[in-house]
Amino acid sequence: MADAKDKILNIVFEEEEEIVGGLKKALSSNKVQRCTISTVEGKIKDFDINVFIGGAFHPRHFDEEYRLTSISGTFTEKGNLGYKGELTVSLAGGGVKMLGGDLLNAKASGELTIKAKILETK
Repeated sequence: MADAKDKILNIVFEEEEEIVGGLKKALSSNKVQRCTISTVEGKIKDFDINVFIGGAFHPRHFDEEYRLTSISGTFTEKGNLGYKGELTVSLAGGGVKMLGGDLLNAKASGELTIKAKILETK
């Protein structure tokens, strides 16, 4: 699932794999203490995202497929609490041309790759 090289961890998700939980699992199995996420290639579907509407964030669910155009985030391992962090994404597709916010959960639509820059290992 993941391959660490030159302090970059390539995490590849297959069709229907859960992104946020799978990312945390890959970080744990590769003994990553802290990392940043800034590169993604692929599409997601069946996802929840916090969008900013009317001065506040609101969770919204989307079933259709969207292409990830950008991603950013930092994850840190917090002992018994597991990994803490969030993924902020920009998306294109569906009935809305562009969409962005904090990704709460999602499934891969086809193959999806996330690259994590490892800042610290256990």
